[in-house]
Amino acid sequence: MIVVTSRSHFEKLIDFRMKEAKLLFENQCWDGAYYIAGYVVEFALKIRIIGQLMKSDSFPPRKVAENFYKHELTELRRLAELDTDMEKDPEVNSSWDIVKDWSEQTRYTVGKTEQDAEIFLEAIEKEVLPWIKARW
Repeated sequence: MIVVTSRSHFEKLIDFRMKEAKLLFENQCWDGAYYIAGYVVEFALKIRIIGQLMKSDSFPPRKVAENFYKHELTELRRLAELDTDMEKDPEVNSSWDIVKDWSEQTRYTVGKTEQDAEIFLEAIEKEVLPWIKARW
């Protein structure tokens, strides 16, 4: 069992969760694919935040530490200091609009369609994840 305590663990989880999301999608489990894929974005943003913190020699503000443990993608994007750059890139920004409202609460929802899940996965895999990774 891997307990997530480092950047490398988050990187492994990104790969695991994307594979799981694709398997769920291939097996027509649209809600599960959507739910699991959202964690990929969360983990990528957290890696970026870890990188930003490692560049500093000071203790992070309390708010950063508290919000790091949340699952709110828009807040994590802000903490990762990516808001301005992402908003200037219309291609990734439109994909961000697709994924930004994901939360861990989607585990309690049902009703995603194949199209919902496909659009969500594509936005992550083709735009949002590579864009964030390029800024680690």
